[in-house]
Amino acid sequence: MTNGGSTSSTPAAPTLPANTTVGASGFRFSLATDADNAELLAFSRTAEMPGALRIAFDRGPDYLESLCVEGRHHEVLLCREAATGVLVATGHRSLKPAFVDGAPLSLGYLGGLHVAPSVRSAQLLTDGYASLGALHELRPAALYLTTIMEANAPAQAVLRSRRLGLPAYHDLGRFCCMAIDGRSGFNAPATNGLSVRRATVADGAALVAFLHREGRTKQFFPEYRVEDFGRPDGLLAHLDWSDVLLAFRRDEIVGTLAAWDQRKLRRWRIAGYVPWLRALRFPLNLLTRLRGMPSLPPPNAPLDYFILSLVCVRDNDRTVFRVLLDAAVRDRSHRVSFFIAGLHERDPLLPELANHPHVPLYSLLYAVAWEDGERALSALDRLRIPYVETGSL
Repeated sequence: MTNGGSTSSTPAAPTLPANTTVGASGFRFSLATDADNAELLAFSRTAEMPGALRIAFDRGPDYLESLCVEGRHHEVLLCREAATGVLVATGHRSLKPAFVDGAPLSLGYLGGLHVAPSVRSAQLLTDGYASLGALHELRPAALYLTTIMEANAPAQAVLRSRRLGLPAYHDLGRFCCMAIDGRSGFNAPATNGLSVRRATVADGAALVAFLHREGRTKQFFPEYRVEDFGRPDGLLAHLDWSDVLLAFRRDEIVGTLAAWDQRKLRRWRIAGYVPWLRALRFPLNLLTRLRGMPSLPPPNAPLDYFILSLVCVRDNDRTVFRVLLDAAVRDRSHRVSFFIAGLHERDPLLPELANHPHVPLYSLLYAVAWEDGERALSALDRLRIPYVETGSL
């Protein structure tokens, strides 16, 4: 698997335009290849979300392969000290087709930004974004999305400053991601004439047609294909047809919801706790179990979870979503401790998630545009409710 996407042959090592290979900061920029995998994994594991509970993202065993769920094309930018070759910063962009204002466009995602504390500087950030801008010129996207943890105020201030040659970051509101205990006593809802079953390969065409028809009513809903299901390298890698629940009313699909286990590809783990929380972990776990909330696992333990994905419900019918949610959790509660789900703060379905005890993992959603994307950004229909696939973050 290479950074360039899904070709069967191995392409030549990618290069940046000559004028962006070495920045004014004295660091060397290049694109990652399979040969960088071990170093990328080691470096990415040092990136921890700040807070009392420190979470890290583990993309092992293959960093580049794990990006397949983010887009059909992806590039990982590496920054090394020119003198020593030591890896000191990373960032990546991914491209995939998605519905923007109801029409399929190439939508980008910017993620994986991590800079070693010892080298953080304005000039390094300027050079890094200049390199990303060069990649954008070679293969442009209409717009980019990115999420920044709500608690990470310093990063938000820098990225929204419009200084240092950075592209424009526009606030699209809060993305409400949360960890919900799968054993928290869900009550079986009234079905109101609905039936729910697992999808099969025979449902493929009808399922994708439903996702296209209803998904385009949201902003940024991915344009999935039948071949994305069940493959190890698609946008829905390792998501089998049987992982997808379909809600029917009079033999017509009215909602979908998938329980996506990505742990073969990538996973969250607990990097550690601040001292006071580490000391209180055991008594707090007793309390959280009584309240039906997820318990705090030991440090360095991988989280035991699945991701709620393909949240697509006709007319945002909360009853349909409630029935699908109950079915998904009941089906998986004996296999995992909790599930991760996320919806935009304006999504009418969000209260069905927030009604259950949860640990909030909120972030802010931004639309990002270089100069050639400013027109598309200004024309964006802000009344449409943004959709972000939690399993692709």
